[in-house]
Amino acid sequence: MSLHTDLASHARRLAGEDLSRLVRTGGKRDTALQWHAGPVALDARHQRLDADAMAALFGIAKAAGFDAARKALFAGDIVNPTEGRPALHAALRDPSELADTALAARIRDAKARTAAFAKACAGPDVLDGHPVCRIVNIGIGGSDLGPRLVYDAMKAYWREGVELRFVSNLDPADLEDALEGAEPETTLICLTSKSFTTSETLMNGRAAKAWLVEKLGEAGANARLAAATAAPDKAAAFGVDPARIFPFEEGVGGRYSFWSAAGLCLEIALGPEVFAKILKGAREIDTHFLTAPAEENLPLAKALIDVWNRAGRGLLARCVAAYSSRLALLPAYLQQLEMESLGKPVRLDGSPLPTHSGGQLVWGGKGSDIQHSFFQWLHQGVDEVPVDFIAVRALYTSGDERAKALGANLVAQTAALLDGHEGTGEMASHKTLPGGRASSVITLERLDPEGLGALIAMHEHKVFCEGLVYGLNPFDQWGVELGKLLANDLLKGNHSRFDGASLDVARAFKL
Repeated sequence: MSLHTDLASHARRLAGEDLSRLVRTGGKRDTALQWHAGPVALDARHQRLDADAMAALFGIAKAAGFDAARKALFAGDIVNPTEGRPALHAALRDPSELADTALAARIRDAKARTAAFAKACAGPDVLDGHPVCRIVNIGIGGSDLGPRLVYDAMKAYWREGVELRFVSNLDPADLEDALEGAEPETTLICLTSKSFTTSETLMNGRAAKAWLVEKLGEAGANARLAAATAAPDKAAAFGVDPARIFPFEEGVGGRYSFWSAAGLCLEIALGPEVFAKILKGAREIDTHFLTAPAEENLPLAKALIDVWNRAGRGLLARCVAAYSSRLALLPAYLQQLEMESLGKPVRLDGSPLPTHSGGQLVWGGKGSDIQHSFFQWLHQGVDEVPVDFIAVRALYTSGDERAKALGANLVAQTAALLDGHEGTGEMASHKTLPGGRASSVITLERLDPEGLGALIAMHEHKVFCEGLVYGLNPFDQWGVELGKLLANDLLKGNHSRFDGASLDVARAFKL
């Protein structure tokens, strides 16, 4: 039986149900569609699901080998078979489950080195006799999005007198903005690249180093470079002092990497104590994911709900609505985490994935701003897109009337998507909202380091579970490589692989 066949009978049964009526049945259904782990809670009662359909989904996960798969992930087994690697993001939080004790020791040593350097950066003379006042992290993809999200979300924990800025784009303005107002003597450039061959990072790195060299000379510039990479020899060749090269393992994927030395800029900007609390929050979810029975397992439940909407109901996309200003980058972070992990055409055995398989198109924004833009489409557009509302309980109960209103807006939107509205009068059809549109609420107790770590780890594990159910590899990303190769061909003057229309555009750009 295929995944789609297993879900088809439940999808047909529930398709004709009035979702508002289904939600109000309560009882067994309410219990079956709520989960809690550490500071994170998931309420899926507004999904087009019932206890029987949820039980079928858990059965699919068990048949796919959920218990063995999660143990293999934490043990450091090869779970990325197309590249022959483990996936070590959970081990970065706590390597004690790893079967390879030497690997566990390397992870602990790497963590001790970054923490010691971050602590030293709080001193007055770490940069050749000067303090660190500006950190510029140069990276792209996971080497950029993860640190950006965490830094924005943790604004209440920024170290005084230290500012962190980010460079990812090849537009020269990106680096110019990051360096604006910086003094070279007090600026630390962090180069974050697993391979240390990423063209965007190296080009921006060379430009940043040239800015330092112009002001301070070659030796002064090199004294203000640090690197996080799985290729330390390449970083040393770039001019980074080996004492400031912080390695991480090949089994650390870019989009899962900020827990490693790739989070060096965060560890400096927030302090090693705060960074350690983020890892602690993630470890709480790790423990839950590894030990909780399937039916009680929050990351697995979230994965199965997304599988249901994609494979069971045929819905292409999911909206992430973050009702916290400091989580504004969460939709973009999840977009990369999920779409790079699950945007695959084949199973592990190379056979094609059927239609309505693999990850959803993930997009979203910050509530309540988005209520005045694309929520119109969510409520009255012809397509249904399930919405994940990301809530922060402590914010809405803080006593500030604006925060209370923000929470009220979140609840109101879930109700409007569910119940809709029947218009009246001459323009009734224009005023009608159909309702019956699915949503979930993911609630974080508070936006503190532990809570943020837990929220991110929950989504990492749910992506792993989706890959398991679909039978695909969520840890490779071959789809990003071809565009890089073609861009390099153009820069080298090799036009042989380009059609006439592409060449016309290239010539307009003087390529």
